[in-house]
Amino acid sequence: MRRGLQGLTMFVVLAVFAGMFELSAAGPPTTTIPVTVTLADTQGFYPLRVQSDTQGAYIDTATVGSVITTDKAGSDWQLTTYYRSKGRYAPSSRTVLFDLSEQAAPGVFPTPISGRTYMSAHLIAKCSLAGVNMLKLVTGQSALCPGSFRFWAPNGQWYRLSFQPDNYPHVDRLKITCQSVDATGCKVWTVSHGGTRLTGDDPNPKSLNKLLRIDEGGIILEEGGDYYLSFSITIAR
Repeated sequence: MRRGLQGLTMFVVLAVFAGMFELSAAGPPTTTIPVTVTLADTQGFYPLRVQSDTQGAYIDTATVGSVITTDKAGSDWQLTTYYRSKGRYAPSSRTVLFDLSEQAAPGVFPTPISGRTYMSAHLIAKCSLAGVNMLKLVTGQSALCPGSFRFWAPNGQWYRLSFQPDNYPHVDRLKITCQSVDATGCKVWTVSHGGTRLTGDDPNPKSLNKLLRIDEGGIILEEGGDYYLSFSITIAR
């Protein structure tokens, strides 16, 4: 009996230590912050290549995702204008305008849209992959973050513009700049092109990004061409 009690005591002690280790290894939980997102349509009187749907700011709702998530690795920002319904993606009432009229290099498939096209989209800056906490940026400080702009084209196919030079060395990252702070950290950011390329008579610098055709789950099916993009996005919490 005594030996059984000793064994039970040892089991309890080991279980407590195991629980403490798991809590320590887990680290702080992920924090999700709803944000208001505004996409500019023009800059310097010239149209941008990624614009709003002219319906005003995007806010976090049941069918539109507009959040910053932060954990010990850093922060990610995302705007999603579609949602899950009965196990499938469904479009919300909001869209994002894409203009892929400035192709820098062709790919294995043609440009999937013609001219300015409003589409369901998912825009994300993966600053956590660069070890950047967006809330810890100070006023005027910028960081370059990988990310992607995904859209659901009129042909029913999914596409993604890559901002990850780890995968495609010639493409540009997203530039995240803190515009103002409060007692809890940065509260307003701008997201802009990380490139400095000028095309034609447009004074707005552009980034260079690779277009990919993907399946609904994000798996790459084909690599498309390279495109010049300009955009100016404001995020506020």
